[in-house]
Parts: sequence; C-alpha cells; structure tokens
Amino acid sequence: MRSKNPEGKDPVCLIIDDTDLPKAGKKIEKIGRIFSHVSHSSLLGFKALFLCRTDGKTQTVLDFSLQGEEGKRAEKAFGMTPKERDKQYHKDRSLMEAINERIDEYTQNKIQKAIRMVKQAIGQGIRFDYLLADSWFTCTDIVKFIKSRHMDCHYLGMIKLGKTKYLFEKKQRSARELIRLLQARKEIKYSRKLHCYYGVADVELAGVRVRLYFCRRGKNADWKGLLTTNYKLDFMEAYRIYSKRWAVEVFFKEAKGLLGLGKSQCRDFASQIASISITLLQYNILSTVKRFAAYQTIGGLFNQATEGVIQLSVTERIWGVLQELVRIIAEVFEAEDDRIMDALINKSDTFKHYINFDRLELKLTA
Repeated sequence: MRSKNPEGKDPVCLIIDDTDLPKAGKKIEKIGRIFSHVSHSSLLGFKALFLCRTDGKTQTVLDFSLQGEEGKRAEKAFGMTPKERDKQYHKDRSLMEAINERIDEYTQNKIQKAIRMVKQAIGQGIRFDYLLADSWFTCTDIVKFIKSRHMDCHYLGMIKLGKTKYLFEKKQRSARELIRLLQARKEIKYSRKLHCYYGVADVELAGVRVRLYFCRRGKNADWKGLLTTNYKLDFMEAYRIYSKRWAVEVFFKEAKGLLGLGKSQCRDFASQIASISITLLQYNILSTVKRFAAYQTIGGLFNQATEGVIQLSVTERIWGVLQELVRIIAEVFEAEDDRIMDALINKSDTFKHYINFDRLELKLTA
C-alpha cells in the first residue's frame, strides 16, 4: 500500500490505542476487572487494543486484540476471586483452533502486542509515515522499534513529564528540567496561530536521537510534551499531524454508538472475538464507501474545479472545528487540551446535539 494519498497532501498515519469494553456478566469467559482512564475507576470488562490507519480521508482498522489486566494481587487475579473465575464459562478446545492465539493475547503486554501489530502490518505491505499514540504507549521499546525499520517512517506521540531521562548537551535531564532550561535560555516561543507557548529540544532517548516539543496554553497552565523520531519536523507540523490521533476516538464513538462495538454479552470468548471482527468489517466497508461517495470525484479529473464541493474529511473537520473550540476553552480556563477534547467527544450530550458523529457535520439549526 502506498504511503501517500492521491493528492499527496497529508501523511499516512497508523494509530495505536485502546478502549474500554464494559460487560455485564461475570460468567463471560476470560472476563475481569480493568481500570478505566475515562472514568478513573475499576469496571468489569475487557481492554480492546486497536491498530488503525488514516490518510486524512479514510479511517480503517487493521488489527485488534482483547486484553486483560492481571493486577498485582495473585489471590485476586484480573480483579476476580477464584470462586468467581471457576464460575466463568469454560470450553475444551483442541490445540489447532485459531482462538487459542487470541486467548494467548489476553495476557500479553500491551506494548509488545502493539509492536507485533505494527510489525505484522508492515509485513503485509502496509506503509505509513507516522505511528501516533498517546503517552501510555510512548516508551523506549516502541521508539527503538520504529527507528529500526528499513522504511521511511517515524514515531510521534505524547510523553509523560515524569522521571524519564533524556540526554541533552552530554547530561541526562528529565522533561521538566529541559523545560526549565529552555525557559532560562528564553527559547520558549509563542504561536499566534495555535495560541500557545512552545519549546523544542533535540535529545537522545536510550541512544536514539529524537525531538521533544513542549507546549502550554497559558503562563500558568500545565506543560504537555510530544516526542518524534523525525528531528526535522517543526512544532506546527508536529501539532497538526498529532491531531490526527483523534480519528481513532471518532472510530470508537461511531463503532460503539452505531455498530455495537463491544456490546456482545456472549459467554464464549471466541464469540466475543467474532462479534468485534464483524463490527470492524462493517466499519471498514462503510468507511471505504464514504471515501468514494463523499471525499473524491470520479477519476480525479476535476479535482481543482470541485475542490470546494467535496466534503471535508473527518480529520480536517476535527482540525477546523473541534480544535478551534478546544483552543478557546483551554485558553480561557488554562485547561488541558486532551481533557477538553475527550469531554466534548465522549461526555457531552449537548455537544452531540450539535454534531452528528455519524457524518461529523455541524447542525445549522438548534
């Protein structure tokens, strides 16, 4: 698959992310308790890890897995007591059944599983410019993996401003130490376009040369960090490309609300996998149909003449509408962009009244 879309305007991106799939029955095979980063609480269900591809016009899902969270308490693995686990559905299966591979994935480390997903996609001919992820997936293993690929691709992801050390001017420094150094050197700039303060530092992470971007809305707001293996990428372009990661959040919203992703209450783990697989096939077919029905003209002969007629793509509309709305709110309240964006997409019924997530169009009437 080619790494550029027909117009060559937007980079092709892979997005790795997980989502909660709550369940109601404790007798479902392999069910357990997971920690939800949305509600900040424990809930009964699965974590679903997805690998998506977007070129700015079409979002397709390439791979997925169902994961459990074993936890640190051996006497209550996966948040379930031994008695509760004994009551769960069990089925004798032969070693040749394909579902065994999915069962093995259930306890695999999500970082390593994400790497295997990307590696398998590359092996199947998928080419991309950037792998996008949030701070949970930004780690040395993924950065080194992307850097070692014999193809023109890069990693771009959010980072946590924690204890991770980066080599800068022959000294190991944390992200916050780098921010203070940039401030002392007066290397923090202000972007009128994005209405934020930002700084850039070229560093090394575990021997890999990377570029860090730090930004915040107001002088008293919290700093956010991005990391990329493309040390030639400027801040404005990095910010624009990373915004495409929200395409996966739109996929979660559409697939759960319209196609029933994760709604199956079947006790058989194989049935859970089959249900998700069917949903993803439906989503990919609908996404492909929408691309040719709404985003492209036949044959491309009249691209320039009809440029204003073709509907804006999902990511362009997110960039043009949601980003401006988030910017205004974040600037006024000096809040964090990602929390506001998550609240608008996933938690606001009022916002859903004005935006149709099936078509991602603004309603012109209340």
